[in-house]
Amino acid sequence: MFIKIWNFLLGYVMIHMSGFSVERLINRAAAAGIVFWDVGRLRVAVSVKVSRRDYGKLQQIAERTGTKLTVERFVGLPTIIGRFKKRVVLLVGCVLFVVGLVVLTSFIWRIDISGTDRIDPEEMLEFLAESGFDIGTFRHGIAYRDVESLLMAQFDDIAWVSLVIEGTAAHIRLVETIEQPEIVDLSTPTDIVAAKDGIIVEMATSLGTPLFVPGDVVREGEVLVSGRLAIGVEGEEITHEYVRARSEVWARLYYSINFDIPLVFYEKTFTGRTRRVYSIIIGSRELTLPHRRHNFIYYEAITEHGQLALGENYPLPLGYAVTENFEMVRHLQRRTVAEAVALGKEMVAGRIAEELPESAMIVTQELDFREQERTVTMRIFLVTIERIDMEKTIDFNIN
Repeated sequence: MFIKIWNFLLGYVMIHMSGFSVERLINRAAAAGIVFWDVGRLRVAVSVKVSRRDYGKLQQIAERTGTKLTVERFVGLPTIIGRFKKRVVLLVGCVLFVVGLVVLTSFIWRIDISGTDRIDPEEMLEFLAESGFDIGTFRHGIAYRDVESLLMAQFDDIAWVSLVIEGTAAHIRLVETIEQPEIVDLSTPTDIVAAKDGIIVEMATSLGTPLFVPGDVVREGEVLVSGRLAIGVEGEEITHEYVRARSEVWARLYYSINFDIPLVFYEKTFTGRTRRVYSIIIGSRELTLPHRRHNFIYYEAITEHGQLALGENYPLPLGYAVTENFEMVRHLQRRTVAEAVALGKEMVAGRIAEELPESAMIVTQELDFREQERTVTMRIFLVTIERIDMEKTIDFNIN
């Protein structure tokens, strides 16, 4: 292997020797110290490889012996360099390209975080950036243990963390601590207030003074259970103690949801015509390449992004974006009242899921509609049973 590499660096010639004095040529060449390798017999010639340095000597011996030398090709690094001598710009471009790759692969261009559940990866990336470890950081000389220690000190939920640099990608792998049970602070006095308007259905108070009973109407923000306890017996002086009120309060709530469904509407369809726009992304900047503007009145745009990389672990700060615009046309359509009502019923479930909490138990659901000139108005009346208790710290500064 070493000899092959050495011959490539010095360069060699692949030649064919023909004539009646080939053997005499080989003998004289051997006596002159010329080395042949990969010698092979052809029909009327002998193929050999010889170094560029010995090729000139071999030509002189061939002239004296009357042997014909035919050059098949020159091989090796000197030949490659010789080709580039006539293409200075190409040679300089290749050199700059190689230098550019070496420079670009000396920085961190991607940071991956795995193992997060409660911790926000974006918050972690922002903290690392403020600490000096960010996209574009020189990857040689990074103090791995210092970065890990910073993360451990900043985020209490990290039990173990490891930083691994592979190429131009930094991989942060962590294990979160076991989630601790919620510790109830019983030392801070609180009231239980109503989170919404409703009619109380049930109250289960374990600590505090109830101010309402089932069947009472309450308004949002009213104190349902007071954290102020009266201590003492009848006929003696009454003292007061402030505690953290504890109670579950269930109430009947009423909802009215209204929305309109148009009877006349525009339906969009794709025509099949598209127009692409290409962009080059360098770091955080996006440069849109020259392109012909489309004349679409209605269209939908879909953009795909990509990042250049030298393998999986060598992402580069170079990327591209391809935005494809799909032309659409609008057709005026009309739906019947029955179709509008059927569509409204399908939309009801989405509106309920959007406006009601997951814990709400629906007791009554009534659906009504009213036909207008161009729309159908859907009306939904709901009765639910929900928890409305909410803690509020007692403010002793209020007189």
